[in-house]
Amino acid sequence: MEVHLWDTPIRAPWHKANTLIDFKYAPDSLELVVHEEGTRLRWRIVFKDLAAFKLIVGENAQWSQQPLPADAGFFKITESPWLAALGITENNDQERAHHYVICCKRELIEIAARDTAFTAE
Repeated sequence: MEVHLWDTPIRAPWHKANTLIDFKYAPDSLELVVHEEGTRLRWRIVFKDLAAFKLIVGENAQWSQQPLPADAGFFKITESPWLAALGITENNDQERAHHYVICCKRELIEIAARDTAFTAE
């Protein structure tokens, strides 16, 4: 497993920099609304072709944050054991997905999806 900083339009200088405002699940997508600390911007993040997601709340997220660099809040995981357990990888054309991790003030969200889009509100 390799952790990479995920280059997003949302600034996150540390794990708890941003606040999750809303969370909507549909069978093929996941939609998050995140408040960006310091700018007062709200961002809508939509994950398309969703394979799976995990939402970990409060102090329960600490063990999941340990392998993540402390000076960021958005990550992509390659060689993901979670994707492998789901039977998908970032390299398989038929079952391709990416493993994303978003850290917020109270939550840690892991997403397995093929695509994502950001929109400022």
